[in-house]
Amino acid sequence: MGLSASVLLSACAGGTASNAGSPGKTSNVIPLYTVENDPATLAFYNLTIENFKKDFPDMDVKVTVYADANQLQYLTTAFQNKVDVGIFSPAVSSFPDFARAGHLSNLDDLIQEIGADDFMDGTRIIVDGHDVAMPLQSNSSLVYYRKDLLEGAGLTVPKTFDEYYNAIETLHGKDGIAGMAMAVGPTPQLPLQFFAPYIYQSGHDYFDREGNVTFNNPDVLGAVEKFVSVMKFAPKSMHNAAFGDIVSAYTAGQAAFATFPGRMGAVIAERDPELAAKTGVMRIPAGDFMTGDLHFGSSQQYAIYSKTANPEMAREFLKRLTTGPDALAFAKTVPGHLLPPLKSVMAEFKKELATPKEEFFKKHGDWVQTFMDCAPNSMTASVSMGAVVDGKYEKRITNLAPFGSQIWAAPAVDGVMFQEILLENRNTKEAWQDAGKKMQDIVDSFRKSNPSWKPEII
Repeated sequence: MGLSASVLLSACAGGTASNAGSPGKTSNVIPLYTVENDPATLAFYNLTIENFKKDFPDMDVKVTVYADANQLQYLTTAFQNKVDVGIFSPAVSSFPDFARAGHLSNLDDLIQEIGADDFMDGTRIIVDGHDVAMPLQSNSSLVYYRKDLLEGAGLTVPKTFDEYYNAIETLHGKDGIAGMAMAVGPTPQLPLQFFAPYIYQSGHDYFDREGNVTFNNPDVLGAVEKFVSVMKFAPKSMHNAAFGDIVSAYTAGQAAFATFPGRMGAVIAERDPELAAKTGVMRIPAGDFMTGDLHFGSSQQYAIYSKTANPEMAREFLKRLTTGPDALAFAKTVPGHLLPPLKSVMAEFKKELATPKEEFFKKHGDWVQTFMDCAPNSMTASVSMGAVVDGKYEKRITNLAPFGSQIWAAPAVDGVMFQEILLENRNTKEAWQDAGKKMQDIVDSFRKSNPSWKPEII
């Protein structure tokens, strides 16, 4: 994918870019590349930058926003063109490849300075024995539901999959409303995110901790069938959609249920307070193993470009962003979505929620609390490989899938499977078997090229 210089250097905040964009050369500008485009978050960046400049008046920070849907292509092109991306936030599955290609700085000293024990389980990323990331948030993807519609149909909040399915089926089609807003499509993270609770609550994962394929377990076929049965109550347009389509459908009052992380709550509260008052957030009862306890969650991380022009100041600003009062302020910009990954900051966040001052916390603190309750056991298979194996789960771990960028490329292996089933009416078992074989082929190829690879589990 080609990127013009104007796109790569477009600033959303901070100062001029006169000395930025030249790796290895002295610069008074720290580039910050982010996928966070919420106005409150961008305002937070501006405030943090201004405070940083008070302590370092000769420095400035330039913010560039890029889309998470194409971040792999975007960053790869930036590296090829030797663009200084400074502090940036790659997809978690890209960390092994980026680290081994020499694009990421070693952050061991920063992690130790903060204190390794302060990090929540599964939020650090280690490649070849070194920390290469600093987490900026930890979240969970749950279900928003229309309380008024459930009550009107005489239904209670579902606790089991059968109750969940029945509620979706019962409400589907009433007054033109779809039972579910959930999507699959070409964006790699879509199927990984929305299928996660189904595979985890079947008692399995895509792979075990040593990278062996477990997606081919018969219980996983049952999880695929459950997911497909729910997706059939989503509008057909959702069978080839993007994240924004889910938000649009629910906020327009076109769905009874919608699966999404905390960001959608912030959107609903801002756009339609009446709809927000009729909305609840619930766990996803997607299977029989630890029903409603295991979900998808992304622990998004920052990295520092190994060739950035001012690595010491980039490290200093990164620490400002992700620790202490600034990290707490960041978590409050999109409450329920940008949950703190540091235990110390989470403790302060819980105090804020207990005695709320912000209007959002006063009205929707129960949403935030539900996301907080679920976050510790919400994970992604590309980062927490083998967290759930053969009906056993201890805790969220960091164990990067070294072939994750191939499994969840564009299009992703599981995404192709679901689209074949939903759009082409392919036999579910055949599509599942084919997907498992593709995963096995990718793993076999990786092992052949990397015979000495061993998992690095935290």
